[in-house]
Amino acid sequence: MFPLQGRLNRKEFIIRMLIAFVIYSVGSLFVALAHYRGGLELLLVPFMFIGSGLLLLFLLYSCSAIVRRLHDIDFCGWWTILVYALPFCILILCFLPGTPGSNRYGRAK
Repeated sequence: MFPLQGRLNRKEFIIRMLIAFVIYSVGSLFVALAHYRGGLELLLVPFMFIGSGLLLLFLLYSCSAIVRRLHDIDFCGWWTILVYALPFCILILCFLPGTPGSNRYGRAK
């Protein structure tokens, strides 16, 4: 479902990161609503479960996209840790061209 093999070009990466941002936003909204103290106590547990599930989905989906994009520029997937530590690195991944032809992670699309 969330493959870590193969490569992802810039256009596909940007699209996937936009989808991940939407998932993150909706998940954060559910978590925020669960912490809202204006009479929504009955919805606290369901909203926390839904929000936490969406945030976990965001983490897996974005991690898959980042690893595959790193493979496209011929970097190992462990560099994902740096991308999560320094979020501006996502912009770098959006603009760096991939390696043309084949590299150790497969052929370019």
